[in-house]
Amino acid sequence: MTKKINIFIDGPLLLKHALQTHIEPRLPLKTLNKLSEKRLIKTIKNAYRNVPFYREYYDKHNVNIDDIKDKGDIKKLPFLYKEHIRKYFPEKLVKKGVNLNNCIISGTTGSTGKSVNFAYSKNTFFFYLCTSLRVYTMIGYKPWYKMAFIKYTPIQTIKFPILPLFRTYHIPSIAKITEQMNLLREIKPDLLAGYASIIYEMACKLTKEDKEKLNIKIISLNSELSTKEERDFISSAFNCPVYDEYSTEETWMVASECKKHNYHIFSDNLFVEFIDNNGEDVPPGQTGEIILTTLRSSVMPFIRYRIGDLGSYSTKKCSCKRNFPILETFEGRSDDAFILPSGYMVSPLKLLNTFTKFIKSDPTLMNEFKFVQESLSSATIYLVPGKDYNENRFNELIDQLNKILDNQININVKLADTIPDNNVKRKAIESLVKQNH
Repeated sequence: MTKKINIFIDGPLLLKHALQTHIEPRLPLKTLNKLSEKRLIKTIKNAYRNVPFYREYYDKHNVNIDDIKDKGDIKKLPFLYKEHIRKYFPEKLVKKGVNLNNCIISGTTGSTGKSVNFAYSKNTFFFYLCTSLRVYTMIGYKPWYKMAFIKYTPIQTIKFPILPLFRTYHIPSIAKITEQMNLLREIKPDLLAGYASIIYEMACKLTKEDKEKLNIKIISLNSELSTKEERDFISSAFNCPVYDEYSTEETWMVASECKKHNYHIFSDNLFVEFIDNNGEDVPPGQTGEIILTTLRSSVMPFIRYRIGDLGSYSTKKCSCKRNFPILETFEGRSDDAFILPSGYMVSPLKLLNTFTKFIKSDPTLMNEFKFVQESLSSATIYLVPGKDYNENRFNELIDQLNKILDNQININVKLADTIPDNNVKRKAIESLVKQNH
């Protein structure tokens, strides 16, 4: 639930961030590293001074905050887990003296099914908006392009009453494919951005007339993993280049492709670690667990946040002249599609976004869930209820799931105290059908 912000009052702030986010990537690498380290140390020390959770947590682990002097010292800090956020937000995880009524409150299930809610300031929100804009300018977006976003809720946009600039349109991610295709044909965007599985499905549904009339210039994929083969198919079907980005709801943009198809880590937004099972940094090219620390969210910083994704980095330079570090590979967010008795496959993102939509509107409805398809005709929601769980409200969620599944799968609900984690990053949407059929 993102509250509207008066962009006219905050125009100078928006312009400041827009300029910074587009100039900084081209600074010399040495300068970028110094800026990143300076912001990191400032984030850690301000969090210790101003956020009750971090003071208590670091004191408990015998951290001497005066010992944190450079980026290497971050290893002296314990990790932040989603369980901490669910338990201590907002009472202990928000900066002292901050009025949450003046903040943006949002939430996510990620791909794990665990509800996580968080807050950030107007200043941070505008910075995040500008990093999102940078994702698209990196791949050739122009301000006069029409943009269509496939999301579960409409995106915050900038409106210019006179000039046709920054025009954005919404295609609901939980709508049926026929409705999504009709909206795409009606909008005829220059840039299409959204979930890989849904855009792949759109590519499969394109008619000869669509290919002649749509004339999409750029496609940007987000929110889930896609293979090169999938991106190549989408590119061939729409006859335009396809790019990818990597982000989380909690920390915003992590990395995004440039026109050279290199993923640039947004080191002005995050400090990113790649660690092995012993917590030590892995060398370039070796897969490690990705640990994130936000550098621009003083209201609610995420310090050494374990998101469960795996990836590797590279020290190579990109010919696009941006000097941000290169993310070589990343893994995770690999949920399963549900297979209907008719043979139709339903994107896991459509199912996950339905849960996310309810968590955003009712943060205390559920604490955790896992949606498992056991057979072609049966699926179960394993649910850890929230403190304000309401069966009637949850039935509304099930009604939406039934619509997405064309009422072809019987949905059962099993209440539980906890849902065990067996993997680094547990799936929230899982289909067992392909294993049995």
